[in-house]
Amino acid sequence: MTENTFVLLVCLAIIAALAILIYVSGRRQLSSLAAFCEVRRALDQILVADRTIETALEQQRRVLFDAHKQIHAVTKGLQKPAI
Repeated sequence: MTENTFVLLVCLAIIAALAILIYVSGRRQLSSLAAFCEVRRALDQILVADRTIETALEQQRRVLFDAHKQIHAVTKGLQKPAI
């Protein structure tokens, strides 16, 4: 085995090792990216549910406030003496 073939084999081994490392890191990146997307989708669903609850509570608050105003007006009218 000559020195040139030995150098070529070492270079080939280094290139193969680098290719394997790049492949493995790419796979990790894809799996972590998939996990990140899954977490983001779950958070989006939670936010949508939260907005729905907020909207329902806001509507209920308005209804209760309107009912309070009407009850308060009727109560005031009952307290005034009839002329």
